[in-house]
Amino acid sequence: MVEVVTFDKNLKKEILDIFDKQIDSEGIIVEKDDPTQKVLSPDGDEVSINEFVGITKGSEVFIKSDLPSLIAFSKISED
Repeated sequence: MVEVVTFDKNLKKEILDIFDKQIDSEGIIVEKDDPTQKVLSPDGDEVSINEFVGITKGSEVFIKSDLPSLIAFSKISED
């Protein structure tokens, strides 16, 4: 069984802060200690704060809010 923690979308920045991430001037999620290193989705895409919907366990897999990303996440969650 997969354990899921949900949060209000207004808490996105606080959640990212817990994982040592921040938002750059373009609205992209980046590493707090190296703002030049952007966070990537499993597809290798940059993840903006507007697209961000969650992080799954493992090596901090960031999930975008588009349908293909959510479908892929649901398949990962079933394993």
